[in-house]
Amino acid sequence: MSFQPLADTQPVLSASVQARLAPPLRVLSAGPWTARLVGDELAHISYAGRPVLRAVKAVVRDQDWRTPQPSVRSIEITQDDDGLHARWTVAFAGYGVEYGAVLSAVFTPATVEISFEGTAAHAFRSNRIGLVVLHPPADTGKDITVEHPDGGSTAAQFPGDISPHQPFMDIAALEWADAGTAFRLSFTGDVFETEDQRNWTDASFKTYSTPLSRPFPVDVAAGGTVRQSVLLEAATLEPQEAVEAAAAADARGPRVVTAHIGGESGRVPALAVVAGPQPGRLPAIPGLDAVLVELVEDSEGIDSSGSGRSGWAAQLHAAAAAAAVHGAGLDIRAVTADPAGAVADLAPYLAEAKRLAVFHPASHVTEPDGWQEFKASARVAGFSGILLAGTRAHFTELNRDSSRTPSDSDALTFSITPQMHSTEAAHIIESVPMQRVAARNALRLAGGRPVHVGPVTLLPRFNAVATSGDDAEAEADELQDQPFTAAWMLASIRALTLDGLASVSYFEASGPRGISDAGGRLSPAGELLKQLAALRDSVVLAVDVEAGPAEADAVTLYPVRSPEGLVIFAGNLSGAAVAVDVRLPHGVNAGDGDTAPGRLALGPWSAGVVRFPAADFPAPG
Repeated sequence: MSFQPLADTQPVLSASVQARLAPPLRVLSAGPWTARLVGDELAHISYAGRPVLRAVKAVVRDQDWRTPQPSVRSIEITQDDDGLHARWTVAFAGYGVEYGAVLSAVFTPATVEISFEGTAAHAFRSNRIGLVVLHPPADTGKDITVEHPDGGSTAAQFPGDISPHQPFMDIAALEWADAGTAFRLSFTGDVFETEDQRNWTDASFKTYSTPLSRPFPVDVAAGGTVRQSVLLEAATLEPQEAVEAAAAADARGPRVVTAHIGGESGRVPALAVVAGPQPGRLPAIPGLDAVLVELVEDSEGIDSSGSGRSGWAAQLHAAAAAAAVHGAGLDIRAVTADPAGAVADLAPYLAEAKRLAVFHPASHVTEPDGWQEFKASARVAGFSGILLAGTRAHFTELNRDSSRTPSDSDALTFSITPQMHSTEAAHIIESVPMQRVAARNALRLAGGRPVHVGPVTLLPRFNAVATSGDDAEAEADELQDQPFTAAWMLASIRALTLDGLASVSYFEASGPRGISDAGGRLSPAGELLKQLAALRDSVVLAVDVEAGPAEADAVTLYPVRSPEGLVIFAGNLSGAAVAVDVRLPHGVNAGDGDTAPGRLALGPWSAGVVRFPAADFPAPG
């Protein structure tokens, strides 16, 4: 059978999308060290071919933790017998902030030193300015020594379960060992601490300044300067051949993946969509589990109705009408400081609602105060579905408030966005395995209760950590309607196919944050959701991949067995074409008819599907 892309045609990428998906990259190599200067960050720092740090970069955060967009203005690289010196200038702009920085990286045989000097073009309020170090998630469980500014030290370990709070505090330096080489990372210019960024599905532990125990935001004066540096030292040297082998592997030619399809590994989860402002524009999606409607109480708490909830009726009506078109349920998420009082506004729709949750507008979590009254009132009003507790924000809030989360809810919930800290495509892609880690940690906290994940969105729906109370409208990502997002969504669904994970809600129904346009035409992500929703609870088969690290991270295969046969969804989250040799358990060959038998050809940033009828792929037994 032929391989069918989820996009009718290969879209013409705008210059900004091309820059997101393929940012300028310089490979730096000096002695045993290699690194990549990708955009404004020094990424993938390795020693003798072994990864040491995911990245070092400069960040500027405004008073609401928003990140003014960095742009690289100049790059200078020189190299001599003593080592390599790179210098790049970065301009940060956005949210009323203009900030300039000069960064440098000096490589010698035993050290890498990264320096930062930043200057404000005008006054603004900031929560953080300076260097951050991203440690790879592979460091999980690794022993480390934390040196403190007073000269003392603490033996510690990178956490296994996602740590709700900072695992390392009051840092002057970090020391650890790997494969016989001792590393030391020292900091100047401020006191640093480390947080577990897997809380936000970032693929890293982050060491940053300034400690969160200090007051923020702070006033930054025009012309104010910040200077910081980090020094990475290696105590031993490894043979040069290891570096050359790693570089050669990274630069090799055509990419080929061999995938062996195995036995049952899970079931297709129930899939839902967020109503958004125009839920009625989404064409019918048979098998859709629910339409999720978020009802947010007016920030002032008072409107013409006296409650701040006068707009809820129209939102509920539109979401319920859309759910009826799909034959789906209604998933109501109410954000209110008066849960029991809000039940009266929800009552006309509670009898038909499938799920119901309530969150406080300040904490974004289900508060224990008033929970029992809300629960009883909802049941009296006719609600017989699943009562959710948890957070409308990141897993972070669920993790940090788990002891306060009502233990008698029917299930837990949390949301996902991959761009809390970074907007680069590489970081969005790397968040996918961390979604699985966060979901497993949520299942641990649930203690046997199911978990419902979502909404899952590319950009945050709201600012959960704003200090100014700014309720700006959610932004739309230019990647939303691209095949990239379908490939990313497929990888996300694969990661969230877990026992105990009951449903996942993705994106809005339509519009710039949605899966269809104003005319009801599905985006590639919308087409993927439509096809997978129809396969709800079907058996998902295991995949054993033989590939290099880059290909293994880029390619997603999601084989689904149904009464009609075998359906293999495939995605490629890389800018290079990938050939996938598929080995099926019953001797059936997969191929697109134009390439070698058993081979799927995946274009850059693409997703598609191949189907085998039941006659060609009989169910076992």
